Amino acid sequence: MDSNRFQEAQAAYDAGDYRSAAKQFLAAAGRGAEGNGRAYHMAGNALCRLRRFHDAVTVYGHALRDPLYERRGAVQANLGAAYVALGDYAEAAAAYEAALAEPDYTTAYKALQGLAGALLERGKVEDAAVNYRKAALDESNPDPGKALVNLGLCFMALGRPSDAVEAYKAALGFEEYKGRGKALSNLGQAYTTLGQYQDAVKAFEKATQLHGYELSAAARASYDAALQSLSDDRETVDGWETGELKPVPVAAPPIMGADDSLASKPSEGATVVQFGDEAAVSDFFSMTEDQMLARDREERRAARRAAGPRAGIRTFIIVAVVALLLGGLVGGGYALGFGWPTQSATVTGMLGAYGNGGPTEKYWVASGAAGVAREMAKVPPVQAFTIDGIQRASRTSLVLVTVTPKSGAPLHYRVTLAREGVGWKVTGIENDWRSTGGG
Repeated sequence: MDSNRFQEAQAAYDAGDYRSAAKQFLAAAGRGAEGNGRAYHMAGNALCRLRRFHDAVTVYGHALRDPLYERRGAVQANLGAAYVALGDYAEAAAAYEAALAEPDYTTAYKALQGLAGALLERGKVEDAAVNYRKAALDESNPDPGKALVNLGLCFMALGRPSDAVEAYKAALGFEEYKGRGKALSNLGQAYTTLGQYQDAVKAFEKATQLHGYELSAAARASYDAALQSLSDDRETVDGWETGELKPVPVAAPPIMGADDSLASKPSEGATVVQFGDEAAVSDFFSMTEDQMLARDREERRAARRAAGPRAGIRTFIIVAVVALLLGGLVGGGYALGFGWPTQSATVTGMLGAYGNGGPTEKYWVASGAAGVAREMAKVPPVQAFTIDGIQRASRTSLVLVTVTPKSGAPLHYRVTLAREGVGWKVTGIENDWRSTGGG
């Protein structure tokens, strides 16, 4: 390796001149691989800075062919990041796993987080959760909050909102975590799923008022649902104090094979981690995945036992009151999220019109043509689409959609809807963080 050229390249890299740096690092490497690993490694980094990821993959490969180069773990981790940028998540996962296998690699949390993200893109949510948890536990990780928030997202996708609550609270226990607004927003959504509306409202208000966080469309819909549920509890109808009744629990989204039979609140014995509760956080981290799953099953059994014969009576009363409120809708369908047009019919009509180049405003709540156009611009030209699942509640709903664009891979979206009359209209569209990728 030409040391003088390498020093010139390093100076250019430090100055932000990545184009000159890449050329100089490659010139410094000369011919052959042995002894040139460091130059190829830095050339790959410079190419990544230039967003020339295909070239970076090639150059990192040259670095790995140097048997004398000791920083193979770092090269593999950077190679994984380049593959992620190219959308090749299978190769990315393989590179991150190779980095973790290198004994000299000292920042395992980086590869663990990268591996978890690649697994998520491939739909392997459970495996992603395991790796996010490992990243959070890595003592060298200076910011475990990020891994914990992503772990919470995995738990939500797996239909385990109580574990998601614990993960988000654990993230908030780290003072150095900068994404507290996001963690609080996610916490609010988990509480809403559990039917703990007062806690949900507190979390959303801390996110917006203390941290200036702007709620996403999905978070705003959950916040509105929690506020509405608390408001309902204070209403008096025909002599009934609705606050005396248990709220209808929000169903978990039927995605990723999740069990959607959730209790409206954690059962007795469930671990509830308070902000900064180090002992509880430690207990949470000490559990294995199998222990978490076993505890989750036991909580569900306990909730069913606790409900007993009174559960049918309570359900009957709730349905009766809702029927009175809505002029006798049969079977309490309003409270369960049913109506016409249905959530599916609204989303199908909207995407069908969009795919045919027609107007979509009639499928949205009143927000102006410009606002609708901005939201619809998140979706590429549609060739086909499928409805993957629906999360129903009395006033807000969530529809999971896979869109096949006219070019490119299928994309996942979360469409939020609000009740309008007895039917549904769209309030927002967001890319699903599960994103694309095969299994």
